[in-house]
Amino acid sequence: MPAKIVTIDLARPLPPEVPNAASYDTVWAIVLRHQVPVGQVVIDNGRTPVLAPQLRHEIIRQLGGLLLKGQDAQSPHFAIATGCLPKPTAAQWINEPELEDLLPGLSPEPGRTFFLSVVVCTRDRPQDLRMCLETLVQLDAGRHRLELIVVDNNPASGQTKVVVDDFPQVRYEMETRPGVAYGRNKGLTSARGDIVAYIDDDVKVPPHWPSRILAPFADERVMCVSGLVLPLELESESQEMFEKYGALGRGYVPRIFDRQFFYRSQKHVVHTWDLGGTANVAIRKTVLANSGMFDETLGPGQPTGVGEDIYMFYRILKAGHICYYEPAAYVWHKHRTSMAALRKQLYNYNKGQTSYQLRTLVTDGDRRAIRQLMWDLPRWHVDRIWRILRGREDYSLRLVALEIGGNLVGFWAFWRAVRMHRRLNGPDANPIQPVNLQQDAV
Repeated sequence: MPAKIVTIDLARPLPPEVPNAASYDTVWAIVLRHQVPVGQVVIDNGRTPVLAPQLRHEIIRQLGGLLLKGQDAQSPHFAIATGCLPKPTAAQWINEPELEDLLPGLSPEPGRTFFLSVVVCTRDRPQDLRMCLETLVQLDAGRHRLELIVVDNNPASGQTKVVVDDFPQVRYEMETRPGVAYGRNKGLTSARGDIVAYIDDDVKVPPHWPSRILAPFADERVMCVSGLVLPLELESESQEMFEKYGALGRGYVPRIFDRQFFYRSQKHVVHTWDLGGTANVAIRKTVLANSGMFDETLGPGQPTGVGEDIYMFYRILKAGHICYYEPAAYVWHKHRTSMAALRKQLYNYNKGQTSYQLRTLVTDGDRRAIRQLMWDLPRWHVDRIWRILRGREDYSLRLVALEIGGNLVGFWAFWRAVRMHRRLNGPDANPIQPVNLQQDAV
């Protein structure tokens, strides 16, 4: 059932009609206020037009309570939340609205400037890469410095370099060892910036993204910032199913992740996946002396499938630093367009979940992983199957079986990935060995 994706910025008048809505069963309206996402509205229009009055009614009905936390929809609070009235601005931040939107738990220093290195790791996906780079070269860095880097994880094919050659603003780097974690680490060692951001090769990035992803770093305690990932399109069944699975977005509310989050439970594992992933994340390079680099036994291109990003989050939090989720730093992600690609993706996600837990157990001695693998995760699958059978959740039992299979295979996949790393790098190589990345700014 295809869905029409439309963005509505409440700082501007509503469009008279959602374009081409009559060709779709559902309309997904991503609602923004002055380019900051505040929520989404789903309208089951059944291939009929969606006019401005209906759109306004659904925004108030579906988002009014969320934005106001129960306040009356005619109150000044609603007018501010929807952009009808200007939001009060602290005098010292009058020229930095991105700081105004940060949570009070942070103490940002106004006027900070950063050198941002944006790294795209890719392997033989020239069409997606071209789409991504066309948006990256349009970024507005404002007062910040910016460099763009593409890391080619299969330079022998030549498919990536011919695309990068069309963008003289982009630096081309090669990493011949297979696996995205090797590519991410190559990006870390070659980046000149003090902040390194990762963007997947299948996303589009809005021009104002740099200032939003950098804003939380104005607090020196923040070492990692992740952003919202929105669907670029929902034209196929697989794209719709991926959104039902949970997709890559983590909601429209900023969050602070700290030591309290890391140790809030002595029994249950740290849900580092709540931060998001490397489709849209930035890391302060100085943290690497504590956290190490990306684990080269985890992630796409390895038997483990995924996990290199959430394990990096784990180690940053374990070292006592702050991570921040900033939905204002959003990107648009192109979901898999075929069911075969979706099944492979979900299978890899669940292999990676097991592998990630094993890594925290083996390397960090975190015994919470035992309960997760032997009790919490199986119970979660059983509960989900029960909800599906009772009609309380619209999801495929075949995909659930695929996820369970991925979890089980994850044990074998982790062992294979460790052996592969030793063959490539030597038996004593450390997959997260910290390195000195301090370089003179240029």
